[in-house]
Amino acid sequence: DSPYPGTCHTPFAMNKTMHQPNSRAANVHVGIIEASPRGPLLRDDDGVVWRLGFVDDQVPEDLEGRVTIRGKVVDLDRIEVEYWERLEGGG
Repeated sequence: DSPYPGTCHTPFAMNKTMHQPNSRAANVHVGIIEASPRGPLLRDDDGVVWRLGFVDDQVPEDLEGRVTIRGKVVDLDRIEVEYWERLEGGG
């Protein structure tokens, strides 16, 4: 039984539904590639900036412009890229 009438959850149960780093599910992000001293960044359409990591630590030379990226969020600000593709008119 819940101590909160009409619910079956504690007030903190909603935190479990938020996106968790190290999730096994890959997500798709669309945005613009920006250069940085520590490697490429993706500024997505919501203005969020993500650091990008690659499985083999090899950043593709032609990674630039507007792209779509599929990958796993492995840290609060980093995506481990599984697949990427340049979008039409994206540079």
